Amino acid sequence: MTNEQALTKRRELVESGYTIVPGVMDTDLLHRLRTWSDRIFERVTVPHKIRYQGSDIFVNTERRWQKGTPTAENRFPDPIAAEIIDQPAQLKACRQIGLENLVSDDTVIILSKPGYGPPLYWHQDFMKWQSPEAATPWPIRIFLSYYLTDTTRENGCLRMIPGSHRKRHELHDILPKAHGSEIQAIDDLSHPAFADYPEAVDIPLNAGDLVIADARVLHGAWPNQTAERRTLLLAWHDVFSFPNPPSWWDGDVPEAVRDANPSSEYEKSHEFRTPSHYLT
Repeated sequence: MTNEQALTKRRELVESGYTIVPGVMDTDLLHRLRTWSDRIFERVTVPHKIRYQGSDIFVNTERRWQKGTPTAENRFPDPIAAEIIDQPAQLKACRQIGLENLVSDDTVIILSKPGYGPPLYWHQDFMKWQSPEAATPWPIRIFLSYYLTDTTRENGCLRMIPGSHRKRHELHDILPKAHGSEIQAIDDLSHPAFADYPEAVDIPLNAGDLVIADARVLHGAWPNQTAERRTLLLAWHDVFSFPNPPSWWDGDVPEAVRDANPSSEYEKSHEFRTPSHYLT
């Protein structure tokens, strides 16, 4: 990217809640990941309850595994996870955009939609709505992700509601907790969690394009209407050092952030995925 392109990507991430950097993943790694992920699905059973997500497989780097993680069918270490997270082109793109103090969870999540798989419901993944971190106008928690095949509406491309990471949307008052039992149990695709909204945008991508998105942004995916599997690899990262703004930030800093006590601790939990008063 040129410096001008990188600044545009930064503005998109801050204002819309996501941005796309084309062609980041190396072609060789992309091909290896297709074969690798297909072999995983030959041996791993995906529970019916996560049919909307498509799968929920956690692949840890060896450095994380050494900290102690129980092995399960859907949770295991593999050296390829570090290859994905430590890609030089990805790290360079993040530096150019200005994603300072980027710290990975050291886990790659495989979210794969089988042929003719259902849509992914609208949701957001932020888990610290009780903390003033939720009030930051810059991202605090992001995912970096790649599709291993080209995506279109036909095979279930990503959908986003731009700006929903900072502005309340009607869905915030309708949706059950993200990935909880209530939303997983929905069996009526006419539910608002699957509806189309005028603010929503489709995000078709080429295999290997890097998606960077704020954990707070509302997103989902269309159903896969083809016979071919459509696989996504996603890794969560913390970014910036709360409550300090990015070094490049020249906008207002919300009072809740300015007055935050860095030593205060706020519970981070799946139970706290409902946006609080910090979402305006």
